[in-house]
Amino acid sequence: MVFAPNEEPPIPQTTIVENFSLNLGRVFFIFSTTSLGYLVKGWLKTLEVSISKSPSTGVEKFIYTVIKQISYKSDERDFKRKFAGKGISNIVSLPMERLTIPLFALLGALPFYIPQLWFLDFFAFLPLFVRKDLKAHIWFGFVYGFLLYAFLIKAVALTTNSIFLTIPSFLGIVLFYALLQFGLPWLLTRFGVFYPLAFTLVEVLRLFFPFDGFPYEYLGKVLVNAPLLGLSIHYLTVFGATFLILSFNWSVYKLIEHWETDRKRFFLAEVGFITALLVPAVVYKLQIHYPFYGLKVALVQPFIGQRDKMTNPDFVKLYTAYLLTFVPKNVDLVLLPETSIPVGATHDFIKAFSNYNLLFGAEYVYFDFQRLNLVAKNLVVLAEKGRIRGIYAKEILVPFGEYTPKGFKWLERFIPYLANIEYEPDGFNKIFDFKGLKILPKVCNEVFYPMGELKNIDLVVVVSNDAWFGFNFPQRHLWEVKLRAIETGKVFIFVNNNGYSGIVYPDGSYVGFPTAKVQVLSL
Repeated sequence: MVFAPNEEPPIPQTTIVENFSLNLGRVFFIFSTTSLGYLVKGWLKTLEVSISKSPSTGVEKFIYTVIKQISYKSDERDFKRKFAGKGISNIVSLPMERLTIPLFALLGALPFYIPQLWFLDFFAFLPLFVRKDLKAHIWFGFVYGFLLYAFLIKAVALTTNSIFLTIPSFLGIVLFYALLQFGLPWLLTRFGVFYPLAFTLVEVLRLFFPFDGFPYEYLGKVLVNAPLLGLSIHYLTVFGATFLILSFNWSVYKLIEHWETDRKRFFLAEVGFITALLVPAVVYKLQIHYPFYGLKVALVQPFIGQRDKMTNPDFVKLYTAYLLTFVPKNVDLVLLPETSIPVGATHDFIKAFSNYNLLFGAEYVYFDFQRLNLVAKNLVVLAEKGRIRGIYAKEILVPFGEYTPKGFKWLERFIPYLANIEYEPDGFNKIFDFKGLKILPKVCNEVFYPMGELKNIDLVVVVSNDAWFGFNFPQRHLWEVKLRAIETGKVFIFVNNNGYSGIVYPDGSYVGFPTAKVQVLSL
């Protein structure tokens, strides 16, 4: 059942900064897609010429041409000298060569926008094995990171409120990511470390560094959208998935490199890596348990813009209350997203809707007498018929969003938002008890961190407010919830401010209505 109000909320007024950031991403995406078409056209021409010259070896020459295009070093004369007599130097254009690495990076990022293209990442990282120079790896990582984290542009724009700070800040984040995730693995390979292993180790490092970690958009996450293969994450974790995806890229590179001498060996390696994904997936598939709790829950996702949440708390409070009038009286639990109730309105909200059992996100501000300063907490509150039964305070905070890391306080002079009241981590009353069920609450980015084995937990509830972010981040957030559901074998409820709320089962299947403001589901 879906219940949606007849009236729509006022459309928030977007700023010049937000419009600019969104349009920049669209222009870059269109340019990259057009360039990809150009590259494909060039490769088709290569195939046509190769086959026409030597029909018996056309496929071999085409594959040989592709791999040499990836490894081209920008010196056209040296290129012709190396490959003279192979019939390919005259059909490779210089502009196409220069676009090869960024276009492969585009192929690597596309699965994070179009889930059906998950398989592209099994080939998109070929340039990292062909090109041995650091410059190529950083360039690949920069373009890949730009596309991967484009959703951060809006968050940076809302924080800085300045075009002149948004662009360099975002580019700085992307460059840091490229140096860390692509530069450091390259350095480790200089000491003999297998590249897929080095890349995976850096992903593990990102759980802790920088600051409280940056575990967002791991490569192995794309497997969540792969039929059957995604279930292997239960045993392999997202890190094992990353390792096997990159290992498959390596085996493809080796297969092409040794096409005429040792193709059978590396073809078997490819089969081995796919088998390493398939076997644990099948084993988990055979043992999945789908529990039934007999609960009817209402999920409220109001689609309130972040600008309104920051500047108009009265509207947030009134509109949220308005949506609750569409919730049926016979539901067992009503769930609302992160910070759905503004500061100071929690108790009034609980009393106003004391006929419901509520689980919602709220903010709490108090005065810390030790530090002589105001401190905030990002809470999840469980209230049964007007009485608070449990409170959870977010443990893992977002740097520069919920607090300013030490050593960066000087940025407050340029970015006033960073001078706001800082949040403080906590974690008391972590598990809620509701109708005999053990519920583990999590807030927003906390679901991006591994949860391990959740013994004696029946449900995990993730409340979030993705209005901070642009592009398709709410959908990607849902994919992360799917990943954790597969990893832990538990049922998750995802309640987000701006879309894709629903129930996720241990096999990663999603039940919900991405755009409904109020939905009622049974589990």
